[in-house]
Amino acid sequence: MERPYVFMQRALVTFKAAGLHSPLAGPAQEEFWLQLWVERYGALEASLFTGCVKKLAGERYFPRLHDMDEAVQDAQKRLLLARRRTQEHRADCHGPDLFDPADSKRRVRELIEHLEKKFTANCSIKKCSSHCIDNCINN
Repeated sequence: MERPYVFMQRALVTFKAAGLHSPLAGPAQEEFWLQLWVERYGALEASLFTGCVKKLAGERYFPRLHDMDEAVQDAQKRLLLARRRTQEHRADCHGPDLFDPADSKRRVRELIEHLEKKFTANCSIKKCSSHCIDNCINN
């Protein structure tokens, strides 16, 4: 995370704004707490840490280190699971070329032939024109 100290200060402000009473007695303890958070959570991805802060801001009490550790572990598990699912989904795909133009053209041709057969079956004229197809559709 770039500038972890700024993220930790924002987390502290978020907790205070959420109405969580800070157990920190003064600026010296607050500085110590911020330094401890930077050492402990500074290597995390910014989005992961921010998500944990938002989750803990909705709690009833100011988060302890144990609470933050638990939230980080949960978030990392969810992120790992999401990445694994993405990799499995990519492995299930046939490859980078998911669109086959030849197969698509063949399928469109089959659909056109099917529709021609369907709408010309009721028509007495051998070669059905567009006005006849319109009549078949409207009836």
